[in-house]
Amino acid sequence: MELTEPILEEKQKNKLLKATKIFFIVTVLYSCWILLVVIGTYFLTLGYNWAGLTLEQWILSAIVLIGLILTIEIILLLLYLLPRMKRQRPEKPKRKEFIQGKRVYRYTIPQAAKGGIFSKTYVLIDENRVLNLRYQMIPPNDLWGHKQEL
Repeated sequence: MELTEPILEEKQKNKLLKATKIFFIVTVLYSCWILLVVIGTYFLTLGYNWAGLTLEQWILSAIVLIGLILTIEIILLLLYLLPRMKRQRPEKPKRKEFIQGKRVYRYTIPQAAKGGIFSKTYVLIDENRVLNLRYQMIPPNDLWGHKQEL
């Protein structure tokens, strides 16, 4: 699967570049058309409806088209970048805890417990490892009298 990911990423990158080129060409051509309509309307005095629509309608359609193209381009860019960033984001390495040169493994009962009062018991596993048992004796709700957000 690792070999196909760069190939798929390269194909997706090529599609994104092709779409960007097409969007850029369409935007430039449409802008040139709007410039031609402005020149025809004001400098050549061909009238306000010589191009099928009024100048204001052509400008409004250009704004809508360019806005639509920018929106599609941003969506395509996000679809390309978000999975790539997620894949490349390094995971935080867990800090290893040591006591007196022995590696400490921590286990909490109940597993997702946070807050409150815990008892800690250290159990020697062997000469290189220690188990830290954390047991929640009093939950934060009982301790403070109301539910706490952690």
